[in-house]
Amino acid sequence: CVLVPDGSPGGSPALPDGFEGALLMGPNAKGVRDEFHRWHPARMWRHAEALDRIVGETHAAFPSRSAALIDLTLSSEDFELWIKSPAEWWPICESLRNAKRFLRVHLPAGVGAVSLFKQVVKRFRYTNFWIDPFVHGPSEGWQGHVRLAEYENVWLSSLGLVPLPESKWSEASATEALNFVVGEVGAAKLVYASGLHWDEIAAGKDRPLREWFEQHAEFEDPERPLVLSRNATAFLHTPLEEEEIL
Repeated sequence: CVLVPDGSPGGSPALPDGFEGALLMGPNAKGVRDEFHRWHPARMWRHAEALDRIVGETHAAFPSRSAALIDLTLSSEDFELWIKSPAEWWPICESLRNAKRFLRVHLPAGVGAVSLFKQVVKRFRYTNFWIDPFVHGPSEGWQGHVRLAEYENVWLSSLGLVPLPESKWSEASATEALNFVVGEVGAAKLVYASGLHWDEIAAGKDRPLREWFEQHAEFEDPERPLVLSRNATAFLHTPLEEEEIL
């Protein structure tokens, strides 16, 4: 299971062996999910629903319940503004209480965002949050972002943690980051995310990244499948209403 960005496939998707499903990101996620389902009905496809503004459950703009993940996209300035105005957006946290769906929050870089976000995590301990602690690179405070997963209701993705020449992370710093995750919060809290489109995955472009995770010395043998597939499978394979079955 792989996190895939927005895009519209043309023709039948040529999926790599062992590819169980995808969590599709972007404004066209639901339509792309439906296209995949047409070609591969036996696969598990879920989609993320982006919120252009913060809404409560009773608002007409509240996303479809078939979305596996609510993608809460805010700029750094908006984040600080909204997080200090709980009446405006905390209703969405309450509406996801005890649901097997996730609220993805794009935290700004730095330690300030961590202290602000902790207030929400602790207040809504029955709401599942998903963050991407590595997208800003090895900037100040990334360790604090990772430590948020010490809370039972917070999970991490590996998005951005790519030890390649064009990446913000060098081989050494990426290794340090992975070691930190395993030591501080454990492999059960980390979900592999390539950030690639489905056709790039089908072409094997994420193979070097998967191999890096598979070969990483900081993982015990049982931890590798957790990060690369089982954690994501546990999130995606959830009981659904009949009309929501993909």
